[in-house]
This record gives sequence, C-alpha cells and structure tokens, in this order.
Amino acid sequence: MRIFLFLIVWMISSGLALGQDGSDFYQTRFVRDALRSHPYFNIAGPIALQKEITTHQPINKDLVFYAIVALVLFFAIIRRAFPKYMQDLFRLFFRTTLKQRHLSEQLSQTPLPSLLLNLYFFLLAGFYLSFWIEYAAYNPFDSFWVLFFYLLLAVTVAYLVKYTTLRLTGWLFKAHDAAQSYLFTVFTINKMTAIFLLPLVVVMAFSAAPVFTVALTLSWVVLIALLLYRLLLSFRVVRKQVQLSGFHFLLYVAGFEIAPLLVIYKLIMINFA
Repeated sequence: MRIFLFLIVWMISSGLALGQDGSDFYQTRFVRDALRSHPYFNIAGPIALQKEITTHQPINKDLVFYAIVALVLFFAIIRRAFPKYMQDLFRLFFRTTLKQRHLSEQLSQTPLPSLLLNLYFFLLAGFYLSFWIEYAAYNPFDSFWVLFFYLLLAVTVAYLVKYTTLRLTGWLFKAHDAAQSYLFTVFTINKMTAIFLLPLVVVMAFSAAPVFTVALTLSWVVLIALLLYRLLLSFRVVRKQVQLSGFHFLLYVAGFEIAPLLVIYKLIMINFA
C-alpha cells in the first residue's frame, strides 16, 4: 500500500514539473523572439564595432583663472587705496556735480591712480580681445598667452601713438589745452570702460557658447554707448577752447576713431582667420 501511494505521488509531482518546464521553455522562446524582432534592438544583426575612440580632453584654465583673480584684486586694491580718486571719477563721468572743471583738475593732479587705472585698462582690453579671438577660433598661435601678449602690446602701442600724435598736433597748432582736454576725456572714458567690462570679461573667461555670446553682445552695447558718450563729451570740451565745427569734428572722428578700428578689425580678419 505504501509503495502504491509513493508511485502515485511521484507520478503527480513529475507531471507538474514537466508542465512547469514546458511553460518556462515557451516563455523564454517568446521573449527571445520578441527581442529579435524588436526594431530598437539589434540582437540578430551583426555586431557593431566602434572604429575610432574619442576621449574628452579638458581645457586647462588654471592660469586664466589666476590671472582673472589677479586682475580683480588689482582693481580692488586701486579702489581701496584711492577712494577719493574713484569717487571723483564716477562723479565726473555721471555728471553729478556742477564743479566739472574743478574735478578734472583734481584728477589730473593725481597721476599715480590714473596710471594704475590706465594699466588696468590695457590688461583688461588684452583679455577681452583674446577671449573674443579664441571664441571665434582665429588664434594663429598655439598658446593663449602668446595671443594675449601680442594684443596687449598692440593696444598699448596704438594708444601711445594716439597720445603722441595728439600732443604733437596740439603743439603744432598751438592748441595744447584743447589736446590736453581731449586726451583727459579719452582716458577717463577708457577707465570707466574697463570698470564696466570687468564683470563681462569674467563671464567670458569661463562660460560656454550661449552665455559667452550674450556677454559678448552686452559688451558691444556697452562699448558703442561709451564711444558715443566719449565723442559727445570730446566735442563739447574741445569746442569751448577752439573754433571747431561739427563737420570738422566728424572728419576727425572718421579719420582718428573709426578708421583705426576698421583697420585693426581688417588685420585681425586677414592674419588670424
């Protein structure tokens, strides 16, 4: 009797096991066929091999970071060491006082902060142009710093030539005061330009393409507005000291302001493209 019951239990359990194995077999086959016919999987097709492996090479901007930090600290030191000069500079630029001539004389009598701010302007102009040319992929050199050195040298030489030419012109035509007033206006606007462009240069140094484009566009708006403001102030200052018509002033602007910018832009496009 025991043997008979054992055989019955064994036959029942064997049948259940066979049924379960058959169910698993059909389920596995269904999954395999579904994956093989799926359009997003390439199980039955040939193996795709990647012929060329590309690795991401990060751009090392450590030196640029330290240079920008040094530039910001340089301006902070000037701002901290000469608070009266900076206050008078902003008051003169925004025309918040009627004592314009008195402020101009005070600023002219403090050459050290003026010299430091001019140096700060040249450095910031070199960084601004270097970031712009690097972004446009016009850098003909292997190093960013070589490009920065040449651009810094070009900006410095351009303003030295302009300064010498205006000084010589004022001496030849006996218009020393007019030339001095014009140069003072030019370098005052340059100082304020460097101050306004500092945040945008920081953004341009470490931003990607979309943000860089926005910062570059804003910088153009600032530069155009300051250039127009400088021309307006220069005309008003010079006209008080010499007889100058608007037509002759426009000729001067076209010859000494716009033409050099166009020449520099053309040289950049020819030599760096």
